Amino acid sequence: MALLNVDIDLLRTFLTVLDTQSFTRTAERLLRTQPAISQQIKKLEDTVGAPLITRDRNAITPTTTGLVVKSYAEGIIGLNDKMLADLLDAAPAVLRIGLPDDYAAIYLPEILRIAALRLPETEISCHADISRNLGKRVANGDLDLAILTADPETPSLHVTSEPLVWVADAGFDHQARPLRLSMFHDGCVIRRSVTEVLSQQNIAFRISHSSDSNSMIITAIDGGHALGAMPRCTAEYAGMQIVDDPSLPPLPKIDIALLVREQANPAVRELALGAIAALAPSTPADSDGDNHSLTGTIAPAMAPASSTI
Repeated sequence: MALLNVDIDLLRTFLTVLDTQSFTRTAERLLRTQPAISQQIKKLEDTVGAPLITRDRNAITPTTTGLVVKSYAEGIIGLNDKMLADLLDAAPAVLRIGLPDDYAAIYLPEILRIAALRLPETEISCHADISRNLGKRVANGDLDLAILTADPETPSLHVTSEPLVWVADAGFDHQARPLRLSMFHDGCVIRRSVTEVLSQQNIAFRISHSSDSNSMIITAIDGGHALGAMPRCTAEYAGMQIVDDPSLPPLPKIDIALLVREQANPAVRELALGAIAALAPSTPADSDGDNHSLTGTIAPAMAPASSTI
């Protein structure tokens, strides 16, 4: 008979569900989505061949089998964590942070502040790139964490939402067709969103200027050469003139999210949770089933994000 191995992550999820009495709060603590937590509990139940918990409106309670698994899991997790604590330094020598160029001035100061408090001896290595590339670099292990524009198809941790706005120099002609746009290079989520909106409204346009540098994009816009679109927070920070013109269609909101490398040091995960708490707007207390800090399928920061600002 083949030996079965129980994934420690499944045991940790099980214990955390019992501790928090909430799938939502377990997802937040473990940097997973709520559906992922449900799947892990189901996988553990399939492994042991019996239900492990019962749920009602007031409590999550271990079954008889669940109590046995809980007892073993506490010992296994304790030994695992002690071994790692004995073998590994709590703080990494280098923390590699990625974010798009135009998010740096908005979000990097707070991340650096938290890193200075939590990891004072760690070198902070910052990398600028479009969000799609950042997501791939996190997934490949080349970055420890990244702040980026979320792609609905990629799991990531929701931080906040921002409306997109049109920006232009006062003298730019919004009525001219094709509409000239200054945007990030192809692959950018915002570029895709903007061009989709214009196409749906049958507004002729062309990308007249593109760059991977926010300052170069802004230079083309400020010079009156093109119209731009960006999150309101970055437009206001840069002092851009926001355009409110009925000839231009309204733009959607975008989600700003955080990704964490799957094998990240526990200290990095704690920093990520601190960053989310500091950067996210205040929200009412959640109830189980109301996934307020994870958006849709946006979940563990472990999978590649295809976003880009």
